[in-house]
Amino acid sequence: MNRYGGLPKAEIHLHLEGSVDLDTVLQIRRGRGEPAGSDERWRLGELYRHRDFPHFLRNFKELCGELRGPADFGTVTAALSTRLRGESVRYAEVFCSPTIFARAGLPFGEIMEAIAAAARRGEAEGGPRMRFLFDGVRQLGVGPLESMVEMAVAYRGYGVIGIGMGGDERSLPAKDCAPVFREARRLGLRTTAHAGEFDGPRSVWEALEVLEVERIGHGIRAVEDAVLLRALRSHVVPLECCPTSNLSTGVVTSWETHPIRTLHAEGCAVTVNSDDPALFETSIAEEWRRLETRLGMSRDDVLAIGARTIEASFLEAAGKRDLLGALRGAAAAADES
Repeated sequence: MNRYGGLPKAEIHLHLEGSVDLDTVLQIRRGRGEPAGSDERWRLGELYRHRDFPHFLRNFKELCGELRGPADFGTVTAALSTRLRGESVRYAEVFCSPTIFARAGLPFGEIMEAIAAAARRGEAEGGPRMRFLFDGVRQLGVGPLESMVEMAVAYRGYGVIGIGMGGDERSLPAKDCAPVFREARRLGLRTTAHAGEFDGPRSVWEALEVLEVERIGHGIRAVEDAVLLRALRSHVVPLECCPTSNLSTGVVTSWETHPIRTLHAEGCAVTVNSDDPALFETSIAEEWRRLETRLGMSRDDVLAIGARTIEASFLEAAGKRDLLGALRGAAAAADES
């Protein structure tokens, strides 16, 4: 039994496309009248096994290819809301990748309508409040990133609050992306970027000093640079850590060598998240549990990281206070029982 499953929590690094489990894919395929028998189950199941980070990116792209219309996105958003509700997530910031689907010719306006409607229904039924970050694909270049910012502004009414940038960290210099992030901030969008996941400390420095993002996705390679650690502490830049993800993609070779313990001990603003929970066979409640069982952290450490995840969110101040109070109250009650 996961003793953290019932505690109120937030998640701030979660990809909608990476939350789509095999059963949901098969449901979507059946709805299109496509085969979903044992052979297809086996073939599609291969998308959930990754040799390394490039292989994961290919699997992610192929999984995205299974989402072909607004109804599919409504289905996956509803499924995600239900799963998060079961893990006592009260607030979630969810990445989605409009560039991928716009390039495929899908009607992205209708897709966002379906996503937002499913999120609202889920919240009304007791699920989490969901907000969305548009996630750019770095290797596609600057033009699609600029279009993504325009789309984020256009879809603010659908719960879009900011932008991120994922993909291959080495594929496009940060200086080329900096004007995009400046424009996003000028327009009132929140900003984050994947950095220091499979690339080294230089990538984190560039996210911090060139892109000037508010949070850093993963950021675990910062542990290799003592000066960078001091800068992260000084500027209180949260790291969106996703431990199981790093093991699954081979970015980290073992639980014993995962940097999150050192980052936390060094006073960095570490948060914990599930990243692509279906692709990595995890959940946010499981990530909390693994901080204790696989990484040897104390319950106080786990709760502190959970609280910091709430504090690092883009939720408004009153919402943060309420959620922090709910977490602390539930934790205290659990300790007394």
